Amino acid sequence: MSAAPEKWKISKSNFQTDTAGFASPNSVLPGELVDLYITCPKKTFTVTAYRMGYYDGRESQEYWNSESIACTQQSTQVIDPKTFMSESHWDVSTTVDTTEFLPGFYLLKINSDIGHQSFIPLVIREVDLTSRVIVSIPTMTSLAYNSWKGASAYRGKTGFSDRARILSFDRPLSLGYGSGKYLNYIHPLLVAAEKSGIAPAYLTDVDVASNPGILDGVAAYVSGGHDEYWTSEERSSVINARSLGTNLLFFGANVSYWRVRLSDSPLGINRRMEIYKSSAEDPQKQLKTIRFRDSKNPEGDLTGQFYNCFPARGVFSVSNPSSFVFEGSGAKKGSQYPGIIGLEVDRVAPESTKTGPREILANSNVICGSDTKSTSNFIYAVAPSGAGTISVGTMRWVVRGLSSNPITPAKTRAFVSHVTSNILIEASKGPLGELHPL
Repeated sequence: MSAAPEKWKISKSNFQTDTAGFASPNSVLPGELVDLYITCPKKTFTVTAYRMGYYDGRESQEYWNSESIACTQQSTQVIDPKTFMSESHWDVSTTVDTTEFLPGFYLLKINSDIGHQSFIPLVIREVDLTSRVIVSIPTMTSLAYNSWKGASAYRGKTGFSDRARILSFDRPLSLGYGSGKYLNYIHPLLVAAEKSGIAPAYLTDVDVASNPGILDGVAAYVSGGHDEYWTSEERSSVINARSLGTNLLFFGANVSYWRVRLSDSPLGINRRMEIYKSSAEDPQKQLKTIRFRDSKNPEGDLTGQFYNCFPARGVFSVSNPSSFVFEGSGAKKGSQYPGIIGLEVDRVAPESTKTGPREILANSNVICGSDTKSTSNFIYAVAPSGAGTISVGTMRWVVRGLSSNPITPAKTRAFVSHVTSNILIEASKGPLGELHPL
């Protein structure tokens, strides 16, 4: 008999767009208030807050339940005809007092009386981040792919031409049952981090973009499986943290590819994201919202890798089994682990003074598109500060390697779990280059 599903989870049949919501703000310190804006079609709903993590085999802990609240069908959706921005100008449905919440990442689960359900993501920040491992929640990438009752940054009703040039946090998320990119690209990594015993702390990417110096003194900064949209401020903050000794861990691919800007919405500061994807279209002359590499800021200066291609297929192949990341994994030179290459992959970039000297730990042959031969790389670099940069170079490391998805061979999942734990534990101890010099 299979185990009953955990209560926090939502089934595909129960997720309906008529029941949805968003939070303002979506990242707070303990004790701050969070307004929830929720729409649902029938009589009543409740909200349950789950702190995500690892609890003796379970992946969440229930922290709070609302009273039964009357449903309101909130229909005011404002669409800007020039930028195709869609924004939900709704009334507050309920307010959450976070005084009793432990810091962490939460999924607020909306439960309507007719069984329709949806998530609202929420970060409760730590007051003191010194010497902590920080897991970044990629809210801006979730925003770029959000098409809830409107356009995403990729397409509108007719295609690319009427895509959204501005996207707002003031509307629900269409992906991940309302959690955005979290379920596939962060959750398995978050569980692994909590299980490893390093006691991670959490920030959103907007927190990093909005608060210079927030990463000062942090042991390691963790980016998940899909972290594509960054502001210049976030990028500068992360690179500066590395120059001061913070390890950077990239468990995905296509990191910091598009440069975006943040602006204010009626609900608060930095709740809109501008992404024109065209220098000619962008009305601002400075910090145009184009690819970082097109502004002479290649992603290689951050991750030590270049974005390579989509779609990619291949088999992960170890080239340097003596590295500390593979210790105890059983990997040998040439060991192969199917199931974790793709859909997007990176390849090693030329050495940069920012990342420092590096070594290639895995060199995997891939096919890009229909027939183009290329490679996907897993690299370790040491900056002049002693901080390490690790980049796995494939987007499926988290979604396929760290999840329990049976499509991935058990051997591969055991390998990825072990290597990820090695990386997180070692990076939590201080600058990797001092512990594991090149």
